[in-house]
Amino acid sequence: MIALSCKDIKKEYGTDVILKNISFTINEGDKVALIGANGVGKST
Repeated sequence: MIALSCKDIKKEYGTDVILKNISFTINEGDKVALIGANGVGKST
């Protein structure tokens, strides 16, 4: 069963494209980790 599905995510800061057409699906039971520097918003 799908727990989360995201399709065609795009993020820009001004003229800088940070994410372009990112799609993913997380199924029940999948293990997922978010990595990044301190203070970058991983918990939000």
